[in-house]
Amino acid sequence: MQTVHIIATNRLVLRSASNSDLDQLYDIVFSDPEVMSQAFEGKPLSRKQAADFFTSSFDLDGNGMQLGILTLKGSGTVIGFAGLLESTAIGKQDFEIGFVLGREFWGKGYATEIGLAQIEHGLVQKKCARLLAFVAPKNEASKSTLLKIGMQHHSTIETSSRGMRDVYIVYRKK
Repeated sequence: MQTVHIIATNRLVLRSASNSDLDQLYDIVFSDPEVMSQAFEGKPLSRKQAADFFTSSFDLDGNGMQLGILTLKGSGTVIGFAGLLESTAIGKQDFEIGFVLGREFWGKGYATEIGLAQIEHGLVQKKCARLLAFVAPKNEASKSTLLKIGMQHHSTIETSSRGMRDVYIVYRKK
């Protein structure tokens, strides 16, 4: 299947996933203890766990309402993943935005750039009433990014799969 560009920014493209992306994501994200200490359950995923998550949560058909592959515009270098995930964590059917970048791509403004674009995509194009983001309470860099892109702290919850998470929220303007 041909890949579909879901979001494009000045420097980034978020595109649909293909099965061939799993190995690259495993190498730069899912198997990296430092990266994964800030995401999901706070620890690296086994190859099987990564494959199961990839199959269930990634946009393999270009619908724009699941996780996609985040690449550098021009070169196509895979730098991580981002996109929307369905969530009922705070009592309603919502979508969560997120971004997980390989360590070598931290500190370059990519999270802010794709975060702003995801808000535009979710609130304007997909007409979501609100978007959520979940972050580990100790992940100061991501919390700073979420505030910078216009999200506000909503609450702190404990999830069965991710443990304690600060919830950030942004609403569509009426």
